[in-house]
Amino acid sequence: MLSRVANSLYWLSRYLERAENLARLVEVNRYNSLDIRQGDVWRALLYTTYMENAYATSKEKDAGAFVTFSEENPDSIRQCVAQSRENARMVRDQISEEIWRELNRFHLFISSEKAEELWESQPDKLYRQIIEFCMLLSGLINATVLHDDGWHFMQIGKCLERADKTTRVLDMLAYQGEPDRAKLASALKSCSAFNAFQVEFNNGITLKNTVSFLLFSKSFPRSVRFCLQQLDQHLHSVSGTTTGSFSNEAERITGSTLAQLNFSNITNVISEGYNEYLDSLQKQFNYIGQQFFELYILLPLEIESIGYNNLYWQQQQQQQQ
Repeated sequence: MLSRVANSLYWLSRYLERAENLARLVEVNRYNSLDIRQGDVWRALLYTTYMENAYATSKEKDAGAFVTFSEENPDSIRQCVAQSRENARMVRDQISEEIWRELNRFHLFISSEKAEELWESQPDKLYRQIIEFCMLLSGLINATVLHDDGWHFMQIGKCLERADKTTRVLDMLAYQGEPDRAKLASALKSCSAFNAFQVEFNNGITLKNTVSFLLFSKSFPRSVRFCLQQLDQHLHSVSGTTTGSFSNEAERITGSTLAQLNFSNITNVISEGYNEYLDSLQKQFNYIGQQFFELYILLPLEIESIGYNNLYWQQQQQQQQ
């Protein structure tokens, strides 16, 4: 697969996942801001999503509008959808007509005045629609394209983004000090994990149970451990390497991080330090993304830039030695 195609498919899916996760975070935070000092709630969200500096220099004073619509914010929901659509446009022949049509519809909706009016009058309804668009597109990606390398690249983007955002939800808990039950419930709702958590833990919502569930659950799709399991499988499917071994640095660090999660529990998190543990995971996610880019996108692009004739000449020289 061409490296440019791989890059576009990866970011198409990753930007969609980012838009969905931001919608969940803003939806929950808007609700919380009715009961808690509004500045504290939004400050935590902006801090954990690295939007603080952009917001400080922005003309937009409403943090919710900044995260949702701002053209000055490269990671606003509107911008994420626009970036996802642009990447889809570049790989039209790799995706289904249904994906292209729904992504276009999503882009037109979030870019419209109607979306802004809905945000003013019924913000909960707006964020529900954004989440539903993202879930529909995720379903279409699974149901209407070949499950070949291109599909695996899309899943890699989704898994990395989802794992990262789950750790940032947990980061928000730490930022706001000792969390009470309401804050813990909000963290679970930000990951659509509240009902699943209640099935697995029937002894109440505590900090230990919440962190344990969102980090280590084997069966909840948004837990960090589950995302890393899926990421490991997709990376091995692309390379053809047997699971349990590795053929590149992206597979090695993913396997190492997964092993760390498989053999850790909440006691290890507490002993290492809550913030330190989360920071370590986020750095590893960034490193995996960097190694994936260098392996499947940057290096092939460099080879392509040499030109066909030079590459052919080099291959001939190697064969003669």
